[in-house]
Amino acid sequence: MLYCKNCKVHLSGKYVCCPLCKGDLTGEADQADTIFPPDPPQVETNHALLTWLALGSVAAAAVCIAVNLILPSGGWWFVFVVFGIVSFWISLGLVLQKRTNIPKTVLWQVGLLSILAYLWDRFTGSRGWSLNYVLPILCTSAMVAMSVIAKVKKLNIQDYILYLVIDCVFGILSFTLLAVGRITEVIPSAICFASTIIFLAELLIFQGKALLAEIQRRFHL
Repeated sequence: MLYCKNCKVHLSGKYVCCPLCKGDLTGEADQADTIFPPDPPQVETNHALLTWLALGSVAAAAVCIAVNLILPSGGWWFVFVVFGIVSFWISLGLVLQKRTNIPKTVLWQVGLLSILAYLWDRFTGSRGWSLNYVLPILCTSAMVAMSVIAKVKKLNIQDYILYLVIDCVFGILSFTLLAVGRITEVIPSAICFASTIIFLAELLIFQGKALLAEIQRRFHL
């Protein structure tokens, strides 16, 4: 029988996700009839929104390319517009794919946006803004966002604790880059490192057993 940790209910039948909260399910599906009716179709609204968004992205790219070709004196700046639109769609695609697990989505966004920012930085002169500002700000924002989402959505600690720890590792990485001289702006990384220590201390002091249990469950220790 399937089980939803968020709703604390057992479900008879076959479900891809929890029909109540849309969260992940554990356990084995059985052959019993489904209790809940199928979800109302909301695909049309989402599909229409994505269709118009895609059309707007293509139109914006086309207009920028045309303007740049007509007025080429400013360099080929349309390349940055096109890659910006591509970056937006990569990020949006990840959100849509991981939308059933919000903490995991937040963590994936930290990794993806950090990589995209670093690539943008490298191809625009390597000024260091991706490591100096983007990485620590993303890590700090993710830690705060996960904590707020957990309170608002009333998530169990097991549902987000491992993702929060991994994000804290990103925060420690930011401080490590500062220590070895790869980061030159102290304030963002210092704030990120202080936030990381506070969150890790809170987890170890108040949720140490839950963290150990989740690590053992995830890695089958």
